[in-house]
Amino acid sequence: MSRRPEALSAPHSEEAEHAVLGALLYDNQAFEVISTILKPEHFYQRDHRAIFETIAELLTAGKLADLITVHEKGHHDMVYLNQLMGTVKRLGVAHRHAELIVECWRERELIRLGSNLADEVLRGAHDAEGKAQPVDQVIDQMITKLMALNAVAERTEPRDISELVVNYLDDLQERYDGKETTIQTGLKDLDHCTAGGGRPGELWVIGARPSMGKTAASLTLSRNVGRKHQVLMLTQEDSLNSLTARQVAAAGRVNLADLRNPQRAPQSMWEGVTEGVDALGKLHIAMDDQAALHIMDVRRKIQQVKRRHKRLSLVIVDYLQLMEGDGDNRNQELGKIANGLKRAAKEFGVWIVLLSQMNREADKRSGPPQMSDLRDSGDIEGAADLIGLLHREHRRNPTEANKFHAELHIVKHKNGPTDTLNFTFDGAFQRFTDWDGPAPTKSLKAQRGGGLD
Repeated sequence: MSRRPEALSAPHSEEAEHAVLGALLYDNQAFEVISTILKPEHFYQRDHRAIFETIAELLTAGKLADLITVHEKGHHDMVYLNQLMGTVKRLGVAHRHAELIVECWRERELIRLGSNLADEVLRGAHDAEGKAQPVDQVIDQMITKLMALNAVAERTEPRDISELVVNYLDDLQERYDGKETTIQTGLKDLDHCTAGGGRPGELWVIGARPSMGKTAASLTLSRNVGRKHQVLMLTQEDSLNSLTARQVAAAGRVNLADLRNPQRAPQSMWEGVTEGVDALGKLHIAMDDQAALHIMDVRRKIQQVKRRHKRLSLVIVDYLQLMEGDGDNRNQELGKIANGLKRAAKEFGVWIVLLSQMNREADKRSGPPQMSDLRDSGDIEGAADLIGLLHREHRRNPTEANKFHAELHIVKHKNGPTDTLNFTFDGAFQRFTDWDGPAPTKSLKAQRGGGLD
């Protein structure tokens, strides 16, 4: 079966298109499998595309699609339809012919995209307003289109539970035997609350008001996870140099202020820097500081890290409100971004932790933060598997007892309990660690109002 009958013709298989249409006319039940793979635009010949659309329209409406009904519905040539049915040799291979049609379509699209890219480069790429586009932007757009083209082949079909329970029992037995399927956070209370940590396909949202320590918490998470697993950190606010300084401060227990002004720092600072650099060099952490990330940027960077390191377990995005998206308003944009990140977590098999700002209402009310405090929440609540709201009472009512105390209020947990977890936060070293002993007693002012949903 030739996919290139002529040297200069676009990739296609006339035989495969004949076989698929003939199979559909002969046995309408073949549509159940073929329709999960094949779309009208995948056909090379227009008349074949039109026949497929007519068959699909009839079957979707619950009607019979045979020679007569397809002829009457779409005014297609009866003789030609009869010839298509005559091409059917084996019904069981129709899905393979459908896959071949899609593969030819992808090759044609690849040729088209390459040709468009060449044209844009030769004439100088411009946007819709006529402004010249940087080469990097043209490349990013091409990568986005190529990724969308690649995703066409990644369709799944429903599976019977009788098959799924067998796979589940295998997985359950492996975990019972000690196989590690979770990604430990390195913070014992958080690992306990989440039955071992994060999992591939999950989206966690960590919300906080400014200066509560959400970036420092994500850096702690990256170092803890990075000992065994590959981590990708996407920061849109800090430069890579600034983020590295915070990592060195935490890993080497060096005061961050000394790193910012080394001329005034004690000589002992260099011992800590050496210790921090040595510790960080052993971790599996990649970092990126592109601003105004789009969901396709995140997907592209995930693929880049997986291609370079052959693995990736945790992706941290700092933070949601700095990202760009599509929608009629900002709330809708952020909702689409959150849902897009959830899809990316499932498709790439990674655990994504998304940092998010909380709105000013959290500052106006005493007591712990609430889920409604998430800024421009959109569909964040629905997309997230876990939502944790970070709070340090010391920012409001400073006492000696709560100076290093931080709380993470788990206000949504799709697969487990909600809870309030206590941690130690040392701002000078940008470190979160486990809290030992009872939590500090809150003042009456701090206890009034608010509360968890």
